[in-house]
Amino acid sequence: MLKEKSTMNSKVIAGVTVTLLLSSVLTVTFSSHACARTNWICAKRLSFGHFESTDTTPPQWRNQKQSTDFVLEGEYVSLQVEVTDSVSLHKAILSTNETGVWKNLTEPALLWKQERVYGFDNFGTATYEDGILYAPSKGNHVSDGRVYAINASDGNIIWSAPVRQCDGSPYIDSDALYVGEAFSVIPGETVSNPKAFALNKTNGKEIWSYTEPNGYGWIGSPIVHEDYVYYTTGYHDYAAHYSAGSGVYALNKTNGQKIWQKDIGFLVCSAAYYEGAIFVSGSDYFDPQGQYALNATTGELIWHVNYGPSWDSSPVIHNGMVVQVLQPSADVYTTIVLNATNGQVIRIFSGKGSPSTPLIHDDRIVIPDDSGRIWAFDLESGQEIWYTEELHDGSGLLGPQNNSYCSPAAANGIICYQSLNGSFYLINEIAGDILWSYALEGFGLGSPSIGDGNVFITNDAGLYAFKIGPGSGNWPMFCKNHLHRSYSEHGIQYVRWPLTQPKYFDNVSDTWKTAKFVWCNKTIGSAVIGWKVYSYDGAENVAATDTKIFRVKQLIGDLNGDGIVDIFDVVTVSIAFGSATQDPNWNQAADLNNDCVVDIFDIVLLANNFGKTT
Repeated sequence: MLKEKSTMNSKVIAGVTVTLLLSSVLTVTFSSHACARTNWICAKRLSFGHFESTDTTPPQWRNQKQSTDFVLEGEYVSLQVEVTDSVSLHKAILSTNETGVWKNLTEPALLWKQERVYGFDNFGTATYEDGILYAPSKGNHVSDGRVYAINASDGNIIWSAPVRQCDGSPYIDSDALYVGEAFSVIPGETVSNPKAFALNKTNGKEIWSYTEPNGYGWIGSPIVHEDYVYYTTGYHDYAAHYSAGSGVYALNKTNGQKIWQKDIGFLVCSAAYYEGAIFVSGSDYFDPQGQYALNATTGELIWHVNYGPSWDSSPVIHNGMVVQVLQPSADVYTTIVLNATNGQVIRIFSGKGSPSTPLIHDDRIVIPDDSGRIWAFDLESGQEIWYTEELHDGSGLLGPQNNSYCSPAAANGIICYQSLNGSFYLINEIAGDILWSYALEGFGLGSPSIGDGNVFITNDAGLYAFKIGPGSGNWPMFCKNHLHRSYSEHGIQYVRWPLTQPKYFDNVSDTWKTAKFVWCNKTIGSAVIGWKVYSYDGAENVAATDTKIFRVKQLIGDLNGDGIVDIFDVVTVSIAFGSATQDPNWNQAADLNNDCVVDIFDIVLLANNFGKTT
């Protein structure tokens, strides 16, 4: 029941459930808490038609819950409360006393948006280095295309350079930035042929350019190895169903002179480099298109197979394997794994794939497909690990469309992904559940990059930056071949603030809603955290819940949170010993190594800490 102050008028209850996830993998078993509401803080006049009404009654709350009383550092705990307002429920925020002072830590995750980076089907991923993003902007016309250097901390433009219809991600090598113009010259047009560029990364000035003699666009993202920079080319006329291209170019990275060219036709992908070879996949259904391995120094053919065309998806190299998404027939995608030495098939993930490039991380392959889901498989065995809920609502650039174009990125247990409808997700890499989402404007074709603990994502409406956590250092992104690069020592870091903005409810009334927030706490140093939720109505009346606490940095093996690993903890593990997640005696807290079974390894962990105190 709701507790009411005697000075308050009773109200019709319209509720909203607020769920907050704070870093853990413990069993979610809620215990109810008494409900209450606080005295109103302030009131404003609300206008209803031709008269005004003063709302002085704050929202109400009930059922304040938390999933556990303790949480290991770097894990999460679920916090929940139901809130309501009969007139206009506006928002809910979370406050903690971690710093010793009650503070709203529900800071906006969105740092900034740069609208100068935009364009119809804007595919390019921004490349991050040393606090600067190098972002391609396709624009809506050939003349609109530019490459921008953007301050990653505030989104301000440092410099820009004209690069017409730039559709690939810039590649950084020392002081040079390599990009290409992706448009193709249609017969009868007066525009000059597209160019490949090397730009000075400090000021955007041209170092050299190379003009494609046949008028085909530089489609993919360039890659650099030693003295070579490799580009792919292609042109497709949708109306005439005509495709062409000049294949692969190897240019001298210093002066732009052509070293070799392999004319294998129409390519809508980037090249990948591995142990002296360049790998590409053709995009036509006609022979001799297919999958190629070329000598990186001479361009000579090493092997060629034809398992079908690919479209937008680029090859990924991993432990001597080439992973490529194919489209053997209309609206049918399959992901194939080839031996990088000879092109022989190792494994096929039938019916799984999309124009996205798969992610390979920790020996798992993560494949977005056109069902609107993402699938994770063990790359060695091919065994399915998980799949997500549907992440795309079927809307597209030119009508209903189910394709996925964003190539996911991963770090520190989180997968970053953008669906075609512009929803941006953080996904639990272990289980595939959605940790957090954000509705971007426009349609989502760009892929994420990560730097200094921030995630950067492009789509046709702009370039967005989200705050995730601190970090430094260089690590390769999803292609494992520096197709896209980011800098972060540990990838995404858990931090003290929730990865979300305050939840807004559009001033709803008389309707229960559910809102979810993500709080990550890898860097929390406090032993005890107090938390409460503030809810606001449209008149800015505010209500605060009771204060509840949970403990962090718990000793491994201290299952009851009393500050010591002792016989009581041994009993808890013993009761759950031998159980898995589906068993009636399963206890997640007893699964100390989080492998979904309570076994001898958990006993060893407990024994190693037996007698220790916090």
